[in-house]
Amino acid sequence: MTNEELLQIIKQAVLEEATELDLSGSNLTALPPEIGQLINLSKLSLRLNRITKLPREIFQLTNLKRLYLYSNQLTTLPPEIDQLTNLSELDLSDNQLTTLPSEVGELTNLEALDLRRNQLTTLPSEVGQLVNLRVLDLRHNQLTALPPELAQLTQLRTLDIRETALPIPPEVLELHTWGDPAAILNYYLQLQQEQTRPLNEAKMIVVGQGNVGKTSLVKRLIEGVFNPHERKTEGIQIHSWQFPVKEQTIRLNVWDFGGQEIMHATHQFFLTKRSLYLLVLNARQDEDENRLEYWLKIIQSFGGDSPIIIVGNQVDQQPLDIDRRGLQTKYPQIKAIVETSCETGEGIDALRSLITQEVDTLEHIYDPLPLSWFMLKQQLEAIEHDYIPYTEYQQLCNAQGITDELSQTTLVGFLHDLGIVLNFCDDPRLEDTHVLNPQWVTNGVYRILNDRQLITEHRGILERSHLTRILDRSRYPRSKHLFIIDMMQKFELCFDLEGFHDQKFLLPDLLTKEEPYTGDWHDALPFQYHYKVLPTSIISRFIVRMNDKIHQHTYWRNGVVLAYENNIALIKADREDKKIFIRVTGTEHGRRRFLTVIRAQFAAIHQTIPSLDVKEKIPLPHHPEIEPIDYQHLLALEEVEETSFIPTGLKERVSVKQLLDGIEPERVRANQIVEENAIQALAIIERQLQEKVSAQTTELEMYQKLLKAKLLESKRATRLDTETKNEDAE
Repeated sequence: MTNEELLQIIKQAVLEEATELDLSGSNLTALPPEIGQLINLSKLSLRLNRITKLPREIFQLTNLKRLYLYSNQLTTLPPEIDQLTNLSELDLSDNQLTTLPSEVGELTNLEALDLRRNQLTTLPSEVGQLVNLRVLDLRHNQLTALPPELAQLTQLRTLDIRETALPIPPEVLELHTWGDPAAILNYYLQLQQEQTRPLNEAKMIVVGQGNVGKTSLVKRLIEGVFNPHERKTEGIQIHSWQFPVKEQTIRLNVWDFGGQEIMHATHQFFLTKRSLYLLVLNARQDEDENRLEYWLKIIQSFGGDSPIIIVGNQVDQQPLDIDRRGLQTKYPQIKAIVETSCETGEGIDALRSLITQEVDTLEHIYDPLPLSWFMLKQQLEAIEHDYIPYTEYQQLCNAQGITDELSQTTLVGFLHDLGIVLNFCDDPRLEDTHVLNPQWVTNGVYRILNDRQLITEHRGILERSHLTRILDRSRYPRSKHLFIIDMMQKFELCFDLEGFHDQKFLLPDLLTKEEPYTGDWHDALPFQYHYKVLPTSIISRFIVRMNDKIHQHTYWRNGVVLAYENNIALIKADREDKKIFIRVTGTEHGRRRFLTVIRAQFAAIHQTIPSLDVKEKIPLPHHPEIEPIDYQHLLALEEVEETSFIPTGLKERVSVKQLLDGIEPERVRANQIVEENAIQALAIIERQLQEKVSAQTTELEMYQKLLKAKLLESKRATRLDTETKNEDAE
């Protein structure tokens, strides 16, 4: 934009007594003095320009409430900023600020301040005067300290200080969405007020199929021993491994997971970020037998970008034969692929060296802990009891001088994330026992899941009385049996059988694999899910969630028959093909409605597995040989008003509307498009609030409210339309 064009825009805005002006993306390098004439402005957006300095005249705009300077080249903020006392939102993100003037503390009406992606090393103590501040985004700066006056900001709801040089572990930074300001500041102030010790601790998770030698590898690494008759791990074994890294002693908590497939359903609760993963393969087996892609996808889903070392074990019998370059290109978190033999010791030293190297690069491993926290952590680890009431945990905290409730809850959440204890104090079912030894919980669950009698004699039905036989009485007294069951229900591993509350339970993972005869489903409404990797827990969790609709006790390990109103549905998983098949019978309106209920439950399960790659598919009626059609593709065709298409492998056109009408009515789809667009917009807004323009919180929250209202209106219309059609049908 030329200077003449800019002056003309300003002149026109003055004439119109404009209250808003958007000059975003205008390639501006400076602002003319005439900007000060816009005295009626309440909102000024100068995003995405190249402005290096703000003119003094801009501070004459004392009616400004929202000033957006995102993505410019500002190096300083003039002290005259204190004249804009009506500002409620100030966005200075993506600039080159190294300091803030103390005068910023005069902006006492400020509710949102975005300083993300600058070069700030400190903040003035006057920031503590911003008593109405609700959002403070300091992400991507060079901060090494915070003013203690920030604790005065009692209205603060979002404090983002990730990706700075502040020594605060991510478990504290991310206790809640965007961080809990009170917990973060409380932790930081404790660091300043008392002695500290470096954490020097991390978690290494060892996964892979059964009988690949995970336990032998762990013992070779830690103890230097090999037992050719090593028993398979049933549950989780947690080993403490200490070794030197850069003249410091690092403790690695090594989680050795049993490889039996029945245990995979619980892995999702213990596979965590900020860990090092060892994926152990049997060199004598191919990639499919080792389920290599399955494990890499599972680690990627739950472990994020955590580093992975692939270990090809038993190479004394056969070299490891995998596509190394292809795998590391596809999964960049694979840091190394090493071959070992636990029997001969080949490759063990090289693996130790790789582990040391990767542990040293883990973020926050050397973060300081308040000495009182460190001492309490050690005290909890030394306790011989497998569980203690939360009240006893609080007494231990008090003895260490950790007396405030906020510190106590922050600390137990921190230790939970590190895997030192398990804590579910936010779950009312588990309120009697809050601080737990992870091995006590998991091995109790695994003893139940691996009980042969439950599989062969009781066909997956667990009676409470069985637990006296299954569980070791010395570690699992009768008074804690129901607690273990409650843990399993939390993990969606079992459910109460109807009429036997807290007495009899069904465990889908222990059901027979044999599919019973369920009838003729040729004329049923079909729907499918296709997965890149199908986690074994999805179908069992679905059965647990839908247990109140099970039809005539018809279920097996990979499927279930459900009834809803006058409709029947068959849902079954094919783990080899990585697909879930759904067929629903009943009236046209009823079966579509039932399918919606089923899809909602699968959607909820899918959302708990980050990065899960799943596609919804619609089979072509009367053409089972044709690959099912992607449901989202059909919606896209309808949206651009394509009435028909020719599927691959077919020589005739197929009606888009007819296929979609089989799944849900057109009006519902129209509402769904509105809903999906609104959901996408909400996701963008939430991402902006979190990562880009959190200084615009008030404006974006208004959009959120409007979009949510639109969603409710759309869903209400969908429900009324369905109910009306059902009444007509009756």
